[in-house]
Amino acid sequence: MLAKLLGLPPVAAGVIVLFAAMPTGANAYIFAVQYKRLVNPVSGAVAQGTLLAAVTLPVVVMVVARLN
Repeated sequence: MLAKLLGLPPVAAGVIVLFAAMPTGANAYIFAVQYKRLVNPVSGAVAQGTLLAAVTLPVVVMVVARLN
């Protein structure tokens, strides 16, 4: 909705929504290992986010495709 309010082209709005729906990268895990802090919880959170993204991303893609 914000992308439409800002008047972004449909392709740009779709790219922004898809990037926002993507799972977190491995950077959080790399920092946790480097600083030796909360390595197990961070690795679990990254794995859980990736698994949830596998379920939710197809839905997001369908919604974005219908809006365009």
